Amino acid sequence: MGEILSITTAIIGLLAVGGRTMERIWDLNLPATKHSPALCHALQEVKQCRSTVTLLYKTLSLLEAGRLPLAERAAWIAVDDLAATLTDTVLAFSDLQAVCDELDQSRHLASIAAAPGPETTSAYAQRIGALCSRIRWQSLSMNLMITILKCPGEADAENARVGLHQRLTRILTSNTALSHRMRLLQGSPSSGTIIDRNSPPHYSPSDPGMPPSSPPRPTPSDSDSAPPGLADRRRAASPFSDYTLADIPVMSIVSLPVTTDELRDGSDVYTAAYARRMGRHLGELAWRAEAQNASRTLEGIRGRADADHNRDSTAGTVGSHEGGVPAHAAAAKKSRFYSIRVRRRCRA
Repeated sequence: MGEILSITTAIIGLLAVGGRTMERIWDLNLPATKHSPALCHALQEVKQCRSTVTLLYKTLSLLEAGRLPLAERAAWIAVDDLAATLTDTVLAFSDLQAVCDELDQSRHLASIAAAPGPETTSAYAQRIGALCSRIRWQSLSMNLMITILKCPGEADAENARVGLHQRLTRILTSNTALSHRMRLLQGSPSSGTIIDRNSPPHYSPSDPGMPPSSPPRPTPSDSDSAPPGLADRRRAASPFSDYTLADIPVMSIVSLPVTTDELRDGSDVYTAAYARRMGRHLGELAWRAEAQNASRTLEGIRGRADADHNRDSTAGTVGSHEGGVPAHAAAAKKSRFYSIRVRRRCRA
């Protein structure tokens, strides 16, 4: 059995797999083939999703470090929503890698055998299009989470909160395989060790041998701080069903219902060892980028202040040379009005 993914290992693994997938698609597009339109679409979606995952990683790092200005909004996002989004994303990336492997093999076989027919091309285009839709859907869900945590506008954050709830309810209702994976975290006999190892402080897991009992109804105070609909919906119960991101101090303790054996390159980039090795570099890059943005902002402010100071000093100097008349007080030109005389001619 492979290693179980966590939120941290999934995010860092997605950054690595996204770069590899983009390089693979570039290689498949040279030279151009009948699959190029679908591959270009996949390249665009992978690039956009990778950028979104990068922003999500920086945002969650700020949340863990206590440096997020609107940290109280972490209570608006359920842990299960983030776990389900990342689970479906890593599975979609793995399926896209499998399609790229098949296209690579078919390209080598095409030099020996006949070229693939239109039916094969259409089948690959449909598979790639479906995977692009999955990746784009989850990328938008992650964008909504980032908006909730970072957007200064209260109305925009509230709209993102409602939209995220609707999207996750729809995906978990329609995607039965994903819902089944979320239930396996608590339903499998081996999940007891997972719960004991990854459960938050003061969390007492239920007995795996006993049937799961209905969760207690939360108090009104809990319902006010929970995401919308969290009190009245119990989708795909997991060990973190009643928790939000505000209750989780470190994202690495949250397990995902997927293992490294199920993923392409899973044992290389989705492990905890790889996350520890690369997370240090990613953290340094994130803090460096934040410091650079802050320094650029200060330089811009100082540059504007220096420019205003130089402009004022230049104006004062020119005014003193011109007899005390300020430079910006230009002599107003006297407007000239010309009268137009109309001569009337009398006709005899």
